[in-house]
Amino acid sequence: MGVLEASLQKLKAHTWGTSHEALLEALSMERGQQELSNEERVQLIQDIVQQQRKQVEFLRETQREQEVLLSVVENPEDELSIELQSVLNLTDEQKEDIRKACRGLEKEVQAMETFIQCLDAMQDKAWLWNEGVAQISNQFTSILHTNQLSKFLLWADGNSEALDSLEYCHAPPSQAPPASAPIFVFGMDDHASQVAFAQGDSGE
Repeated sequence: MGVLEASLQKLKAHTWGTSHEALLEALSMERGQQELSNEERVQLIQDIVQQQRKQVEFLRETQREQEVLLSVVENPEDELSIELQSVLNLTDEQKEDIRKACRGLEKEVQAMETFIQCLDAMQDKAWLWNEGVAQISNQFTSILHTNQLSKFLLWADGNSEALDSLEYCHAPPSQAPPASAPIFVFGMDDHASQVAFAQGDSGE
């Protein structure tokens, strides 16, 4: 397992602060029942991003430490490497183990840096808030009763992959083979009915 994979597993297993609980509740299957404004929702998301940013920086710090150890092995004439070697007195076997442990480290560092840049962009830009989308969403959700909205969001959560497959920026070419129809699930029990809608279906 690479360093990045192990780090991401630790990140996934990490216990975050209490602020995420309100967001998870607001975004849960009963989120239609929650009294949470768009501004409050965005603030909660930003809090989570900030927590993740701090945790990822800890992981990046670990990678830097590994880079220093690798430098001792790969650049023995470097002044810092000479000093560390005098302190650590690494054996040839240990040096070889360090080389093996750091295989692919450069790519994993690049991936982590990209991840950090994405989190920074999410934190610094206003991408988490779109006034036009919020207005349209509020106009739609205000039509439904609280229980109706909750049931609709529950259904949308259960069919998220099928709904994502309906989003197209460009239609496929006419000669392209037909794509698999998305499968929508209706009902929440083990015998829920499934309906496939072929793309381009007239709905008849």
